[in-house]
Amino acid sequence: MTTDPHAKPSWRTRAVTALLRAGGQRKLLATPEGVHAEIAKRDRRDTEVRPPASLRKRATVTREDLDGWPVYRITPNDVTTDVAVVFLHGGGFFREIVGAHWKFAARLAAAVPAECVVPIYPLVPHGRAAEMVPTTAAILARTIERRGTGSTVVMGNSAGGGLALAAAQALRDRGGPQPSRLVLISPWLDMTMSDPAQAEIEPTDPLHLRPGLVEIGRRYADRLAPEDPRVSPLFGRLEGLPPITAFAGTREIFVTDTRTLARRAAEAHVPIDYHEAANLPHNYALFPAPEGRAAREIMVDACRAPLPAGQR
Repeated sequence: MTTDPHAKPSWRTRAVTALLRAGGQRKLLATPEGVHAEIAKRDRRDTEVRPPASLRKRATVTREDLDGWPVYRITPNDVTTDVAVVFLHGGGFFREIVGAHWKFAARLAAAVPAECVVPIYPLVPHGRAAEMVPTTAAILARTIERRGTGSTVVMGNSAGGGLALAAAQALRDRGGPQPSRLVLISPWLDMTMSDPAQAEIEPTDPLHLRPGLVEIGRRYADRLAPEDPRVSPLFGRLEGLPPITAFAGTREIFVTDTRTLARRAAEAHVPIDYHEAANLPHNYALFPAPEGRAAREIMVDACRAPLPAGQR
């Protein structure tokens, strides 16, 4: 589904977009050197990642370590949760989870209601696809074992969306049970950044430039080829995956990936519910704006939906 191409973003979305553009990410992604400098700056901080204390006012937050990764579980208080959502945060594999991600996870958990499982994965250059994808798949498999195939959703935004798809593919390839649904929010699915249509979209994207993204992809791939499905899951098979709900805006270069995913999913007979929003930027579905709220209502319904017959 694509919204009216002439639709104008709400003033709230325009305000958030302006803040994103002013944040300077486009500038640091202009060159590989900008990425290197940002990674070095991040590593110098070396702060422990933990959810904000405010989450514990309305939810129970627990932590366990799986394969060296901290994994937090957010469970809303005073309700029964029949669903688990494994949420993989965005940040381009070089930036850590932020307050907006935690707030989104907590609100999603309350709205579904669901137990929200939030793995804290290593970032490049410490995080590499060859290790990260199987570890994510193992966390997913463990969650499915606890909750059941029909009650586990995997969700990710941006880089986390790509990791979610790659983990589901890895789980399928080793014969493991699949989650009930994938929810992909502005996913980064192809680290080669080779779709020619991206050149036309790039000037309107307030966050991304390809030179820096290609460098991040190179470091995430490490010894793997950029086209390896563990790095770029768009090159992997889609057959045997669960239904997919996906979101993208036409003012983000990753929209080319999501369009290709929607086409290939249909060809592979994988149910796909694709929402493309005209004139909206990357991660618009998470914005505190009318467009974001509408998208999140769709996500909540997707998380509640039972596994379709024939997929059990």
